[in-house]
Amino acid sequence: MGFGTFAALAEELISEKISRRILSGDQGMLVWWSIAAGVHVEPHSHANEQIVWMLKGKMEFRLGSEQRVCGPGGLAASRRRSKTRLPRSTCSRCGHVRGHF
Repeated sequence: MGFGTFAALAEELISEKISRRILSGDQGMLVWWSIAAGVHVEPHSHANEQIVWMLKGKMEFRLGSEQRVCGPGGLAASRRRSKTRLPRSTCSRCGHVRGHF
């Protein structure tokens, strides 16, 4: 940990349509995702709270029974172990924070 730059974070290719950069510590993590249009993510949950901040593009989120489309500046937050679903995206970039808050 300490100081650094975003450009210094290694970009990890998850698939041809998804990449991420990760900054993590002992109790938290920041993930910068780049997700191409049309990507679908199956319903899932996480052990910790999740906070999403949309930087570019649009993405449809479902948190529990509520569904919304988030665009630039949009925020979504889910409680730990709650079901999250990303039905579709349109060329999105988002910051994703998780940890013990």
